[in-house]
Amino acid sequence: MQSDNSFVKLLDAVFKRDDLRGVYPEAMNAEVAMLAGWSFAKLCGKEPCIAVGYDARLSSPELSRAVCQGVALAGGRTVKLGMVSSEQLYFACGQYPERFQGGVMVTASHNPAEYNGMKFLHAGGQPVTSDELAKIRQWMTELHDMGATQEVPVCSESCDLSEAFAERMLSLSATPKALPEKPLRILVAAGNGVGAKAFAPIATRLEQEGCEFVWLDEVPDGHFPHGVPNPLLPEYMSRIGTAVRAHGAQLGIGFDGDADRAGFVDEQGAEIIPAQVYALVVQDRLAGWRGSGKPVVMRNLCCSRLIWDLFDGPAEVVDTPVGHGQIKQLMRHPRYRERILFAGEHSGHYFYPEFYSVDSGMLTSLALIRRTQRLQTEGKCLSGVLSEWRKNYCWSGERNFELPSREQVYTALQEVWEQLQRVPGTQRVEIRIDPELGLPRAFPGGTQYEPQAIRFPDLKVVVDHGDSGWWCVVRPSGNEPKLRLNVEAWGKDAQARCDEVTTQIAGWLG
Repeated sequence: MQSDNSFVKLLDAVFKRDDLRGVYPEAMNAEVAMLAGWSFAKLCGKEPCIAVGYDARLSSPELSRAVCQGVALAGGRTVKLGMVSSEQLYFACGQYPERFQGGVMVTASHNPAEYNGMKFLHAGGQPVTSDELAKIRQWMTELHDMGATQEVPVCSESCDLSEAFAERMLSLSATPKALPEKPLRILVAAGNGVGAKAFAPIATRLEQEGCEFVWLDEVPDGHFPHGVPNPLLPEYMSRIGTAVRAHGAQLGIGFDGDADRAGFVDEQGAEIIPAQVYALVVQDRLAGWRGSGKPVVMRNLCCSRLIWDLFDGPAEVVDTPVGHGQIKQLMRHPRYRERILFAGEHSGHYFYPEFYSVDSGMLTSLALIRRTQRLQTEGKCLSGVLSEWRKNYCWSGERNFELPSREQVYTALQEVWEQLQRVPGTQRVEIRIDPELGLPRAFPGGTQYEPQAIRFPDLKVVVDHGDSGWWCVVRPSGNEPKLRLNVEAWGKDAQARCDEVTTQIAGWLG
């Protein structure tokens, strides 16, 4: 058994902002999974029933069994969903809150094959808060110190919700009034994750409407032989684009490892970046809005200016922190929950209030399929809709910079701000707690910026000339000594300006 100090260091590496993640078996191993299952079950109350699912990684079956053992040690029982997408676990907890008091998904999402991890949620799809995650960690440490490793009988059953999940997804996606005369060909890439397995029952029903599906890397394989499935990786999206062109598809869909995110390419094989996906979905949802009051759309700190330009006015645009846990809490807040239309992140997470206010790559895929169907009946295509957006809004993509220590992360942030302050028209945006909401969101920031002394050190700077300008976000990784950079420019010469700003800031970061 590891010493107390080494176990604390292990948890330092495993606990992230919203979930657990680490290399198997050095960090994310059966002992950690068992203690996490035990502690989460304690959080869920007396004798809870916990839904447990897992992704295609080679270590996932072992870790899911360890989670079930931990739940049993806490006096709970489990329902094993088997190899599923994260959304299917969300569906179980959201659709059957009386049956499931919580859910655990064993997954490392888009991380490389040697990683694994866990996501947690409460009944009804309610997110686990940062304070609750801290409590899980505290209990894991205490249980480890007690030497709590004995085995007990596991009270568990198995349940296949794949068909019920497909029915629910399709019920939330209205069939167009007119379908195209020619079949709509759609390429679906799973990257050997669980995406094709989860989407297949949906595709079967869409084939009855005349859709044709071409599958790429559909067989789950935890080795990820063609590379990790991650829609933020250019090589993944490029491979999908090449396949779309080769097969003459009108739309390409690429799921991440646990299939709660999806990336998209148009009929020309060009990537539809997440902000453009967001805009396409919100345009359709605004047209169907029947609620009272002005609808609310939420975008995180790194989302495109395009969202503001299109929807400020028809909707209330609320800027949020990065991270699904914060966004889900804001969506559920009494100020917004009756008016929330949609929320999204630059990373390709899209959140639907009708789907328990959680993220869904499947619903987003259906939304783009429906949009493409309507365009085809009009003799149009996605690339035509996107051409002006692509010209006027240029994004750098997310770039990562490793630093030697956490202290140097803060030093680098301070130095970037000192450089950016010299740019005429600079405005800083910061994340802080809204006193009326009790939750964090974006506010105008001042010139005083001490990243090591504030709770939310993410640095966003905007230079806005109205019809042109740029913004950048430099933010620290949750636990690693790493900075993430996003830059966008809009208006005349947007691409050249985006490249120039990105190069300059990258140079400051080394």
